Amino acid sequence: MNKLMQGIERFWKEEEGTEVVEWALVGGLIVAVGAAIFASIGGEVKTVLGYLESALKDVDPPATTTQ
Repeated sequence: MNKLMQGIERFWKEEEGTEVVEWALVGGLIVAVGAAIFASIGGEVKTVLGYLESALKDVDPPATTTQ
């Protein structure tokens, strides 16, 4: 049991382990903010794409020539 406690203390004191955790938290925060931004503008993008789709349906396709 003593070796286990020594291992835990050594892991706790290592700087590399905490640095990896910090970077993981920063990455998770970036992903969360990106997801929130996409969720907030999703409705507006859907509306704009709907307008674009209806506008393109009204346009006649160009005439094709066969030779």
